[in-house]
Amino acid sequence: METPFADPIRYPRKRLARGLMRFGLRALLPALAQVELKGLERIPRQGPLILAGNHVGVMEAVLMATYAPRQVEFLGNGDIPFDPGYAWIVQAYGFIPVNRGNPDRRAILQSVSVLKQGGILGIFPEGGVWNPNNMEAQLGVALISQRAEAPVLPIGFGGMAGALVDLLKLKRPRMVMNVGELIPAAPSGGDDLRQGLQKHAEQILQAINALIPPQDKAGWRLSEEYRLAVGMPGQMPSERQISGGEAFAHFLHAPVLLDALRRNVGLPIDVLEQAGEAANSRFREALTAVLGYLQVNPGFFTYRFGMEEGLQVQQALRSLIGWAEEGQSAGRSLRLIASARFTLQDGRSESRQSQWTIVPD
Repeated sequence: METPFADPIRYPRKRLARGLMRFGLRALLPALAQVELKGLERIPRQGPLILAGNHVGVMEAVLMATYAPRQVEFLGNGDIPFDPGYAWIVQAYGFIPVNRGNPDRRAILQSVSVLKQGGILGIFPEGGVWNPNNMEAQLGVALISQRAEAPVLPIGFGGMAGALVDLLKLKRPRMVMNVGELIPAAPSGGDDLRQGLQKHAEQILQAINALIPPQDKAGWRLSEEYRLAVGMPGQMPSERQISGGEAFAHFLHAPVLLDALRRNVGLPIDVLEQAGEAANSRFREALTAVLGYLQVNPGFFTYRFGMEEGLQVQQALRSLIGWAEEGQSAGRSLRLIASARFTLQDGRSESRQSQWTIVPD
């Protein structure tokens, strides 16, 4: 389906490359992993379909592509590069890139195009892997379903955390793929379209969560609390000096995001990942790099943390740069403490704290 807004995608495409991948994976996966498949018969053999699943790693997409009866066209992140470790595989398979957190009409139209041709679209409604069960369902899945008049099939994956590493180490990880019941296409009527789409997206996410094995939910966070304190070594730090400090502490306790900015984007922020002593210049370089990246990708934090908290991270970056500059000018060492407290699904509580000493150079 050609439109004036997007390059059309012919479905199916890359038949040889994708066919060889599917054939090889169907032969290898049973030997390398314990794969438990339930409800594959519920996947329609023809007609437009959206496969929607939970997402904590790369293996959900691998299982979806391998065991679906027809070729799956994926909607994937286009706002940051993929992990260098497997980016070449992703590029060889191909996907529809979406600029997450920023307006991207092209990705929506290309997705609808695939479905209008009777294809299968693979999508992960939470929109990322940084905080399972604590991210709102993104409207994209419902919007695409509504425009293409395509039903959605929820899938709950289990055993995905660390599965790729274990698989490569020949540890035969146990991976589960539970296919649920079809959810009709999002309705196009109603007075408030956005509210209707949000309700449909939440229905999909709830159906997915119901299919995830209980052991995978045990570590889900029911509540989160973050605090940032700054000061000088030997003094009681103050939590009120940095505007947006709690949001920045959230960022410091989000290893997936820190790793993505360092490994995928290439920002020099290793000092933020490794608590301890850091030179003032390196600390400011890391903060300035993240702030500069937001000029290129302004939706990076607002997409992942929500609008209010995402903007607070940006405020904190500016405040911390000024704070560090003052310390450097005065020749003073500085102390920064980021704390986090979580209540988990299984009733446990976790507390974490990371501390940096910023020394002048």
